[in-house]
Amino acid sequence: MIIVHHLNNSRSQRILWLLEELAIPYELKCYQRDPKTNLAPPELKAINALGKSPVIEDGAQKLIESSAIIDYLIRRHGDGRLQPDPSTPRL
Repeated sequence: MIIVHHLNNSRSQRILWLLEELAIPYELKCYQRDPKTNLAPPELKAINALGKSPVIEDGAQKLIESSAIIDYLIRRHGDGRLQPDPSTPRL
């Protein structure tokens, strides 16, 4: 099962939308920013040293950066959904 490390007020919301749209089961681990500094908690920094989100874990695979995660999820789990036809001409 895919694990999503979600930090409030982050781009990880995009990953949650995509997983829901593709009906991919996932486990959600939520983290809250420090109200004074707006920084990620130490628990998230243990997953990603930069304290950034999103981070997903898919088995042994760990990915950070929302655009890379989106590409990975569509290619690996999308079954052709939500991606352009490969024969579409490039602009």
